[in-house]
Amino acid sequence: MSSDLAPGRVAVSAVMVVHNDEDRGLTRLLRDLLPALWLLRPVLDAELIVVDNSPARLDRLANAVLDNGAFAGRYCWEGGRNLMYGPSLNLAASLARHPYLLYACAAHGQSFDPTWAWDLLRPLIDDGDGEVGMAGSLQASGSPADLGFPASLPPVHVQGGVFAARSELIRSHPYPHGPYAHWGSDVYQSFQLMQAGFRLADVPTVKSLWRAAPGEGTWKYLHLGG
Repeated sequence: MSSDLAPGRVAVSAVMVVHNDEDRGLTRLLRDLLPALWLLRPVLDAELIVVDNSPARLDRLANAVLDNGAFAGRYCWEGGRNLMYGPSLNLAASLARHPYLLYACAAHGQSFDPTWAWDLLRPLIDDGDGEVGMAGSLQASGSPADLGFPASLPPVHVQGGVFAARSELIRSHPYPHGPYAHWGSDVYQSFQLMQAGFRLADVPTVKSLWRAAPGEGTWKYLHLGG
């Protein structure tokens, strides 16, 4: 990755949220996320934040995060509590020291080209007016009115398996607690950002789906949940 892709260096907080499955978490970290961060080191200043919602501390994963050999790492075991998806991302954003947040699901997903991380960050980096709030794989969401938002909003959302966002926006527009703390949290957050006037950017090289087959295509990163 040549340094002429961005003016100066880009500071990003890379985030994973783990629940119970240490082997999967290690695979996502060592196979999919860290190689992308390593490749981007000429243009990237990165830190690594892992929120662990498991009943017991995942020691091997914690060691891999804290001793990754290249980036500042923070491993946050919640003492056996499961904060769920949205509140975990709120915690990560509160800890993030960098303006961009890059999230990769610890349970599902695979990188086929480590430049996927740059593709996710690029719409935010190139957005001089700050209108893009989140970038990822846009999917249909259903009616915004079902979640209490104006029906005039576009019925789309950034699927939550992999995305990039502005850290400050997550801090100022946190993910919901309560009934949408996990299921629907990504939809709620997308509506919230659009209602506040921000735009969602689709990244064609990254595909994220929930309980659906990917169909035909070539992607740098594929996330399939469910």
